[in-house]
Amino acid sequence: MKVLVCPRPPGGGGGGRASAVDLACAMRGYGHRPVVYAPPGALAEVARDAGLDWVAAPAPDDPRPSWSRRLARVVREVRPDMLHVYGWQPGLRTTLGCFGNLPALVSLSPTDVPSLVPPRLPVVVGTPELHRRMTARGHRTHLVEPPVDLELHRPGGYVGTAAARKRWEVPGGALAIVVVAGLTPELERLQAVLEAIRVADRMAATRPVRLLIAGDGEGRGTVERRAAAVNAHHGWTVVQPVDVPPDSASIYEAADIVIGMGSSALRGLAHAKPLVVHGEGGFWRLVDEDSVAGFVTRGWFGRQGAGVRDLAGALEALAGSESLRRRLGDLGRELVQRRYGLDRAAEQLAAAYVDTALDRRVHGSEVRSRARTVVVDARYYAVREFGSAVARERWARGEVMA
Repeated sequence: MKVLVCPRPPGGGGGGRASAVDLACAMRGYGHRPVVYAPPGALAEVARDAGLDWVAAPAPDDPRPSWSRRLARVVREVRPDMLHVYGWQPGLRTTLGCFGNLPALVSLSPTDVPSLVPPRLPVVVGTPELHRRMTARGHRTHLVEPPVDLELHRPGGYVGTAAARKRWEVPGGALAIVVVAGLTPELERLQAVLEAIRVADRMAATRPVRLLIAGDGEGRGTVERRAAAVNAHHGWTVVQPVDVPPDSASIYEAADIVIGMGSSALRGLAHAKPLVVHGEGGFWRLVDEDSVAGFVTRGWFGRQGAGVRDLAGALEALAGSESLRRRLGDLGRELVQRRYGLDRAAEQLAAAYVDTALDRRVHGSEVRSRARTVVVDARYYAVREFGSAVARERWARGEVMA
């Protein structure tokens, strides 16, 4: 089948979007022909470099309906057999375009709130908990856990740890802490990075530390100013903001400790690095034997915690024990090999494609749910254009229902 793949909008970090491209590449092994619909930029370059067909898109978070109109035109031109859309907001926008016989599949992340997704629309989810919730809501639900390319992301990688640290200018003997994240308010990613800078500043008073921050977004300037202030205070580079490299494996490999959420967190584990997961409301937690099962079930994210205090406690414990870092790194690598390999996820997604393609019927309940989508989409654009900051944040989280 020819599948038009619509990854999530750009946001600076790129972990989930890179996974979308990895899976699209893997689908070729199952006889499918993916076409990636994405804005010009790093993701489009990765798709083209991988040999995938690419069609330019406007930014999906543009408050104007240009993304949907352009998609409708692309569907007429490309004539795909299926749409595969990532994220609840783009999923809403594609729903009305599927009134014909064109199947559509929407991939949701653990941080998506499913109340706005039409009940008859088939979905892909990445955690057992969200699979249970969506199935209970009446969705045709497929579990495809976040994929990691284990050939690319592995201990030592293609360049080796020493070469990776040299590339990123990590001094000998320094504790390298790496975070790869979008520098945006979404999911409090920017706040988490600023908290990590505060903790690195404190740690640098007693040991050599290098905090590598790979990301971009509207908060990049704030991060650079904070980094400059910390570095000036200590007289050496403690915090180092960098662009997200196309070969992200090298920056994970340079780390002694990784901070992350979602796909970025799993890539850190794949390199056998100890991981501290961040989330919203001051959530920070070390991945260890006690916490790992919860992350597997609910996703590599969390809500509510003690903020900087929790992060400082986790980092100090890891900094003071090389054996702890090694043990938890081995724990994470074994988990990723067993559960999150790209081959396993590709097999699951290929099965979801077949199931979705075979069910081409448009049910009465689906027509009603799509009609509801017209109302939801109209309210969404109104809030984006004229709503308060609180209202826009609630929509960004998917907390507002029609």
